[in-house]
Amino acid sequence: MDEEYRRRALAKIHIAKKELELDEPEYREMIAAVAPGKESSGDLNEVELHQLLDRFHELGWRPRIRRAQKRPFVPMVWKARNLWLELHRRGQVRNPSWAALGRFAKRMTGVGDLRQLNERQAGVVIEALKQWLNRPPPSPTS
Repeated sequence: MDEEYRRRALAKIHIAKKELELDEPEYREMIAAVAPGKESSGDLNEVELHQLLDRFHELGWRPRIRRAQKRPFVPMVWKARNLWLELHRRGQVRNPSWAALGRFAKRMTGVGDLRQLNERQAGVVIEALKQWLNRPPPSPTS
């Protein structure tokens, strides 16, 4: 049995148990339903671990995906970030956060997750920010 798979499967099982708010008797019943005679997930073989995870999926549990580790920013996103911060320094953007830049990018490209932007889409965002920087600053209201 692949030990790495086993370790990850056991970790997912314990996370699912917690997130599904299963008490100990319910949890043990699920293990027994997958592997009669077994009471602990540590006793399960690879096939049984997979079957138990499938049962959790049937109950609606889904593992969380760590987006930050999935895909880094394309270099052009950093350029967009610098332009965004410059607009903030000039008082033309109220919120300097990544989330606010993401909302702006979504309006420009339809893609709100900056990690999902390709170079062409990042270029659209950069050009829009450059045009914004070239506009005259808002005049104070009298």
